[in-house]
Amino acid sequence: MYQMLKKITLSILIGFGFASLANAQCTTGNCYEGTGSYLFENGDLFNGSWKKGLPFGYGVYEFTNGDVYKGAWLNGLMDGRGTYTYNNGNKYIGEWKTGKMNGRGHFHWELAGDLMNNAKYEGFFKDGQPINIDFAPVGTPADPPKHK
Repeated sequence: MYQMLKKITLSILIGFGFASLANAQCTTGNCYEGTGSYLFENGDLFNGSWKKGLPFGYGVYEFTNGDVYKGAWLNGLMDGRGTYTYNNGNKYIGEWKTGKMNGRGHFHWELAGDLMNNAKYEGFFKDGQPINIDFAPVGTPADPPKHK
């Protein structure tokens, strides 16, 4: 009985594995060594250069949620210069290392409202986070009120 359950379980796992691979596919080109477009099982799409079956060099990754990354890849991770545009209009332009914002970059927020409309941070990032944030006033300060 145990051996039979083991075989059934193994058959189901193998079947699901092949079904998953059937939904993910290289739609054009060479997605192992070359240039091609790959449609992932979750609906994400990568179009660009490949090395050993991983994004490598320049490519565009379109996420199903509407986010888009255009830029450099290394061993399947965002690495080098690139632009990540979020589906809400926010955008990061700058350096990436092992899939995270690292190095010099610009982050632009597209938020409604007077205070944060088109706010931006220009500076350095580490492990996906801005570092050494300094706030500076924009424009010239108003003259102080005069006392009588």
